[in-house]
Amino acid sequence: MTASIEHVDFHGEPAVRACNGQLEMTVVPGWGSNLISLQHKGKQVELLRVPEDAAAYRAEPILFGIPVLFPPNRIEDGTFTFDGVTYTFNMNEPEDNNHSHGVLFEAKWKLDAAEHTEHGAVVRTSIDSGEHPDILAQFPHRFQVRLTFRLEENAVYQEAAIVNKDNRPFPWGFGFHTTFRFPFRAGDSLERCTFALNVDRQWELNERFLPTGRIFDIPYKEQLNKGKSLAGHPLDDVFATAEQGENEAILHDGNIGLQVRYRCDRTFGHWVVYNADARQGYLCPEPYTWVTNAPNLPLPRSLTGLKVLQPGEQIVLTTAMIVEG
Repeated sequence: MTASIEHVDFHGEPAVRACNGQLEMTVVPGWGSNLISLQHKGKQVELLRVPEDAAAYRAEPILFGIPVLFPPNRIEDGTFTFDGVTYTFNMNEPEDNNHSHGVLFEAKWKLDAAEHTEHGAVVRTSIDSGEHPDILAQFPHRFQVRLTFRLEENAVYQEAAIVNKDNRPFPWGFGFHTTFRFPFRAGDSLERCTFALNVDRQWELNERFLPTGRIFDIPYKEQLNKGKSLAGHPLDDVFATAEQGENEAILHDGNIGLQVRYRCDRTFGHWVVYNADARQGYLCPEPYTWVTNAPNLPLPRSLTGLKVLQPGEQIVLTTAMIVEG
């Protein structure tokens, strides 16, 4: 399918817009390589939560588009120790004495390429920690993250490559704070929308939204697996991916007959789902490779998702947003 690529201004920031006959995506490298907009052309709707201006974005950057989380979610007291190294993160959640969402979502990334392919369009961005003293101060390792966005027919594919450029191994966790409009069209009924997620257990959280270490069965698991209305159902919960079936969330909007399958590879073993008080018009299904506060949990890495990248090693993670209807 033929695709077009434009270099545009997005609220004062250089951005890349790519579109084909079905979808249009916009990536802002300077805003943490955020895929800030995804529009369905046939229904003429914006699928992601998009800021009205730069001031709105800066007020809550984590709640627009698809911020990159490295590491994802909260770190208790903003610190952990691994292999004799103490990591101290900025305390950006002072009310609960936590650090939240890592060192990349507010950083300026580089645009490496924006080009056509035989299947559509591709945008590539990257960031190197060695060029960002504020990142090294919190995560004292040389590393690079490369993001690739591919627009093909009715889908956007994201690929994240994490490269250890240091001479020491480091612990890592990765995620996306994907913020959909839900319903996709403002003013429509949430009661005509359903959300499905292929998970089988839930982490208990304390008053600081940190896992206690206890995992329990989801009371409404069958409904959630099949698709349930979130009208009147506020969420800020952490779930463990089911061992069988696709690792995906499905957002279905019955008002306009449109749904998004948000599919992730199996390295993403956890999902956080957040919708504030269920009345704000957005829904965040957030895939994570590690559970919240993983380095501080006295639990096996196989359970928490904490992984280690050796010197010179890289890991590649993949997700897809498939739009149907």
